[in-house]
Amino acid sequence: MTPKADVSAQRKQQIFQAALVCFARKGYHLTTMDDIVQESGLSKGALYWYFEGKKELFLSLFQEVIGQLGQTWESITVNQDVSATDKLLASIALFRNELKEMVPLFGVMMEAWALTRHDEDVESLFRGFYKPYLEIMTQIISEGVASGEFHTGSATAMAMVVMTLYDGIALAIGTGLWQSDWNEIMDAAEELVLRGLGVTRD
Repeated sequence: MTPKADVSAQRKQQIFQAALVCFARKGYHLTTMDDIVQESGLSKGALYWYFEGKKELFLSLFQEVIGQLGQTWESITVNQDVSATDKLLASIALFRNELKEMVPLFGVMMEAWALTRHDEDVESLFRGFYKPYLEIMTQIISEGVASGEFHTGSATAMAMVVMTLYDGIALAIGTGLWQSDWNEIMDAAEELVLRGLGVTRD
């Protein structure tokens, strides 16, 4: 008897895609599990087989999206033959491309955080959110300082500023506070970061 293929990963991705659409359309509060069932084309039983409820689904979705970004970014930084400046430029290009796709999720994230602010699961997720990404950016900047490519008093402080800059842009646009051209904003952010680190480009 031929064993059945494990479709768990495919099913979860199908649910995640449906949830993204629903959260972007209606927000976290107004989206129901029934909405996600309808959007996914799966049965309600299938949805609840993988996730107990909306909060668990949202947290899993957030971790999935952020985790994929982290893996892609980490792959940029491991090559020791690439200069710190090139790693920084590659990181900025990654932010430009990936954060644009994640903007709707950032808006939903803020809504979910506000609605579940005292929920330990949500607080724990957000507390641990920045640490690995701050470490990657700190590593890049530290390498640049050591090689003389960058000039800054504190690699960690500068890394925090850079990460806050890009996250802040994504949050502001994702929550509807700004209506602006994405590439124009990203160009300005890149200029600010490079000048702040003393990088000159031909």
